[in-house]
Amino acid sequence: MNDKLNFIDERQKRRYEKVLQKTEEEYLQEIAILKSREDFLEEYEYFLQLLASPFSARKLQMRVEKPLAGLFCIQAPFEIFDAFDLHPVKLCGGSHTVQRLAASYLPVLMCPMLKSFMGNFDLQQESFADYRAVILPTTCDWVVKLPEIMQQDTENVHYLELPHLKETEKSQSRWLEEIFCLKELLEKITGKKLKPKQLQESINKVMNIWIIMDELTKLKRSGQLSGVWYTAITNTFMLDNLEVWSGQVNRTIEKLHRQQKQENSSRIFVAGSPIIFPNLKLLQLIEQAGMSITADDICSSERIMPGGIIYNDTSEYGMLRAIAERYHKACVCPTFADNSRRVNNIISKAKEYNIKGVIFNLLKGCHPYDIEAITIERKLKEHGLKFIKIETDYGKEDSQNILTRLEAFKQTL
Repeated sequence: MNDKLNFIDERQKRRYEKVLQKTEEEYLQEIAILKSREDFLEEYEYFLQLLASPFSARKLQMRVEKPLAGLFCIQAPFEIFDAFDLHPVKLCGGSHTVQRLAASYLPVLMCPMLKSFMGNFDLQQESFADYRAVILPTTCDWVVKLPEIMQQDTENVHYLELPHLKETEKSQSRWLEEIFCLKELLEKITGKKLKPKQLQESINKVMNIWIIMDELTKLKRSGQLSGVWYTAITNTFMLDNLEVWSGQVNRTIEKLHRQQKQENSSRIFVAGSPIIFPNLKLLQLIEQAGMSITADDICSSERIMPGGIIYNDTSEYGMLRAIAERYHKACVCPTFADNSRRVNNIISKAKEYNIKGVIFNLLKGCHPYDIEAITIERKLKEHGLKFIKIETDYGKEDSQNILTRLEAFKQTL
């Protein structure tokens, strides 16, 4: 523990120490559960080491030896930050225990992922000053109000104003303008001008990572990689130097290719709110109920990267335009009004991979997904797909109830 922490009184200090201890135990317990699985491989040890303790910006900066850019959404293009020699990292949280530190000043029904992040922020005694830049895309009202709630200095905070339409020329132009504003901000913060050659190298680097992740996804489709392990691996993206991380993923893929396929007739699709370690509860319960997670559209899992950037024009404008189009048009976040692509994607995957049902993960307080679940359920049932919505938070008290519902759901497939 940091001996330099300032506490108001001895009671606050004891509370902090108790939460710290319980949070570390929560992480280690989940690591132990993963290590005890029959499908554990030595190659997974690297990823578990990255997940084994609560996130710390200072520790990550020492690990990657670069200044950090904190991102609150995958809508912020990784390539641009890398081109400025900044290490992007998604700011989120999956711990139930650590929420206690922030619970006193937060709404009860606030998004658990952000409550967990804010609790860990207090636990690590960090601030936005630990990041060279903090980027907040306006995909969620909770995220928009976050600096205000946290009473953080907004000097290095930048809002990416996301147009909530994708298909109109006006919205596409507006998003391109936002990407150029981001570029100008990073030039000001870093004191460097964006070089087209550096941007092209960063695009190619992230493109290679996307190709690797696509191979990992194919192994999940075939049954050689469980949905739990897939999510654990993708949760470590950006928690290490990108070249080191992708190298280990490659080694894991090579090992998995030599494993026997585990075919499961109860194939399902998982949609909805983000799933962040150590909160793998729903995925573990799905497998316990006898179903196989063949595909998902979770933004912390398969949707963590929108795909490769395609461009012919290697000028700064040409590449930034290609980046803007890919991150905007390919995204299926529920914040968009014209989002039929999300439902079409689920239906397409279901037909291609013989998926019988959709399990919709809804975190309490996650309003965009709660609203979207209504439309998705109606349209999927029209196409003969079974649907169940599981509304939960990070606590495990409802695990038995959820398991009972999932077992009943499996019988309908």
